Amino acid sequence: MRLHLQLPVTACPGMKLIQIPFSHNCVKARLGLERKRLRYDVENIRPTDRKSVVRQSNQGLVPVLVDGDRVVPDSTKILLYLEHKYPEPPLLPREPGRRTECLVLEDWVDRTFMALSRRIAYHTVLRTPGRLGSMFFPRSSGLKRRIEERIARRLVARRFRISEGRYPRDVADAKEAAALATARLGTAPGLFGAELTIADLALASMTAPLVADPAVAGDAAVRRLLEWGEPIVGTEVLAVYRGDSRR
Repeated sequence: MRLHLQLPVTACPGMKLIQIPFSHNCVKARLGLERKRLRYDVENIRPTDRKSVVRQSNQGLVPVLVDGDRVVPDSTKILLYLEHKYPEPPLLPREPGRRTECLVLEDWVDRTFMALSRRIAYHTVLRTPGRLGSMFFPRSSGLKRRIEERIARRLVARRFRISEGRYPRDVADAKEAAALATARLGTAPGLFGAELTIADLALASMTAPLVADPAVAGDAAVRRLLEWGEPIVGTEVLAVYRGDSRR
């Protein structure tokens, strides 16, 4: 259930996605752009340097979509903007009741998994020397990268409230939420049938970072979500979160 469709690619001059490549919110925005078969440019920023995105959007979070004179921050707002401007193929059900249900479910996915999966993934990353440095500072090396990583480790732990005391609660919450999500999926290809919606894109991208933690990824419900989501987000995304050096 990959997103490639037999539709022409639409060139969009002036369209650009400002992103941190491994951010699950940015993955979500890219999935929407891919689903809509839009050709766009990418501006990658360093997690520790937000000057460019602040200058272009008056705030410091990614993703941000720039479409000519229109600047759209936030992954969900980006997907809804794309749905409005490029309605085919649709990301929302046609029937009003199911459309509303889809939006509610997408919001539940973001609120439940976004911060949770990020904390669990970073908890694993911070326990692996050198891994945060390779993610945040891929062009640095040697002593410079080690110093940058040491500073970044403290910033990440503080910003996302990562702690050993919180970790067991996060693991339990992730497993419980994954069980609810898989129950909603059942045996269907997507949350609303065969056609992917923004709720599917959110669920696949928000849960993908859980693969970083083997203890969490080994849970039956989490494993089911990751297996379901892999064709949507792509094997390469899971490889990044897994820290697979072979990619």
